[in-house]
Amino acid sequence: MSDRKQKVLKAVVSEYINTAEPVGSRTLVRRHKLGVSTATIRNEMADLEEMGFLEQPHVSAGRVPSDRGYRFYVDNLMDQDQLTSSERRLLNQLAEIRAQEADTVLVAASRLLSQVSNYVGLVTSPSLNAGRLASVKLIHLEQRLTLALLFTENGRMESRVLVLPPEIEPADLEGLSTYFTHRLAGRRLEEVTSELLDQIYAELLDDFRQSRELLAEIARSVLSWLRPSGRGKVYLGGTHNILKQPEFQDIDKVRHLLVLLEEEPLLRQLLQREPGIMITIGRENELEAMQDCTVISATYTVQGQPAGTVAVLGPTRMDYSHVISVLQYMASCLEEAFSTQHSGSSS
Repeated sequence: MSDRKQKVLKAVVSEYINTAEPVGSRTLVRRHKLGVSTATIRNEMADLEEMGFLEQPHVSAGRVPSDRGYRFYVDNLMDQDQLTSSERRLLNQLAEIRAQEADTVLVAASRLLSQVSNYVGLVTSPSLNAGRLASVKLIHLEQRLTLALLFTENGRMESRVLVLPPEIEPADLEGLSTYFTHRLAGRRLEEVTSELLDQIYAELLDDFRQSRELLAEIARSVLSWLRPSGRGKVYLGGTHNILKQPEFQDIDKVRHLLVLLEEEPLLRQLLQREPGIMITIGRENELEAMQDCTVISATYTVQGQPAGTVAVLGPTRMDYSHVISVLQYMASCLEEAFSTQHSGSSS
């Protein structure tokens, strides 16, 4: 592609991101210093349309970028964006959260992502693979409720409330806590496979014959939480931002997207992405409901290990450079927040 065509394409993408209106040649002459006539720009835009980088939604309208046009822009033309001081201050709030629970930090992260980007913010919980398991504790709360706590050697903690049979005794929970800790301590979570958990379950039933049925129910609850399919959680912020976008004024289109955002297993699958910045644009997304969307993601680390994903979902007419900067900064804020959690729990 010639330099001039690249400049025209970059100007069209920039203009369309800002206005959400199809872009005409006169607009480019008026607002962008391209140094050529309206007729020349019109010809270049016609060529770019033939090449598949621009589209004309209506015969009388200007042009808009195609998925291919956005991809070329992202890969070759996009400038780096700098966050404003107020945006950095907002995101820095994350490192100030003094919470033992990862949930508190991640809910705040998804909310801040949506607030700064004006799109939908998504965050996956840190993988406990970043540390070895240290202990499992089961604490009776009230009636049938039991709090299950999972600790790693690097100070991370995950918790879940389990509903158990009413005849559970605290001594049963203490015994199981000791049992699970003995069998799992020192293992990385990726080593805790379904096969290992089946083996532990069978051993447990042999060891605790006297109260077999009761303990079996507790064990099922705890072990189902530890299974690979039960790990990981997706936190959403700013789903309402979709409704602000001109592209999503079609009720049927937005309904399908909102239904998809309720499907946590699908979202987990969507966010299982390669380390670093990843961008999927329009029809590059396999799910039909997302083929008018772009998803940009970044990975964050805990104790130097890849741990989770931060992502933004919005229309293909997304402010790509700004969102990438937001995600990179958010990833560093999460790393600092979990580092603070770790040092706080170690002191």
